[in-house]
Amino acid sequence: MRQIRITRRRGSGGTSQRGAAAVEMAIVLPLLLLLVFGIVEFGLIFNRWITVTHSAREGVRQLALGKPDADAIALAEAAAPDLTGDDEVTCTASAPALGQVQMTCNTNYDLSLFIHTTVVPLHSSARMSRE
Repeated sequence: MRQIRITRRRGSGGTSQRGAAAVEMAIVLPLLLLLVFGIVEFGLIFNRWITVTHSAREGVRQLALGKPDADAIALAEAAAPDLTGDDEVTCTASAPALGQVQMTCNTNYDLSLFIHTTVVPLHSSARMSRE
């Protein structure tokens, strides 16, 4: 009986593939982390915008019921308890004697981009017919 010798080749063309996974991870990981942190940052901005929109709706609801402008503005700003200090919500009211009333609320979000920080202004307004 004749013996057959089986030889194995490493990779394609006999070259070594050691460390290839580490190099691929070093290339892909920063992009993956950038994507994940971008999604988280977008979620935080979206949450802040929803809070500002809620504030505007609460304020315009009070204006529509006939409350004075100052009281409606105070209630609108109090409707955003998470946004205090530098992140505070500022609201303005437009309440003519007849017709629709409007409340506009603004705040800023400090977006940190590694080295550079930029401010993202967030605005929301709501209208409602006076009752």
